[in-house]
Amino acid sequence: MNSKLLLISLLFTLLYSKHEDGASAEKFVFPKWKSMNLLNKELLNSIDHNSFVDIYVNDIAKSAYINKNNKLPEGSIILKPLYPERKRENLARLVIMMKMKDGYDSENENWWYGVYDKTGTNGWFEGKIDSCINCHEHMWSTDYLFSESVINKINTQ
Repeated sequence: MNSKLLLISLLFTLLYSKHEDGASAEKFVFPKWKSMNLLNKELLNSIDHNSFVDIYVNDIAKSAYINKNNKLPEGSIILKPLYPERKRENLARLVIMMKMKDGYDSENENWWYGVYDKTGTNGWFEGKIDSCINCHEHMWSTDYLFSESVINKINTQ
């Protein structure tokens, strides 16, 4: 994959994303994302993100994600750094899912989505992002996660 395709992917996210939480939405930062639990040894090909990714999870999410539990607990964070090529260089952005309190977005299992810069401190898009929801909603049986296919890839590494 080249940087041109990555740019197109980012532009798609910019054009088709929508922040519905309004100006008063709580802001989150993830400056210590590299200290989270890295699940994979080798980069995974993410066709939907048009990138290669790592999968990081916080301690709250780790057991439930690895064991493919139906529902991840509130406070679970799944973070993916996106790279344009199959090497951990030229990090383009971070995509993040965080399980919120019941009632945040009940129709979509209370997942918050974020698209951040590589530092994890500048959110370009946050909240109920339509393009993220539209992609993940067909995975309702696994709590809106692609965890089963990802875990199968990780287990073969």
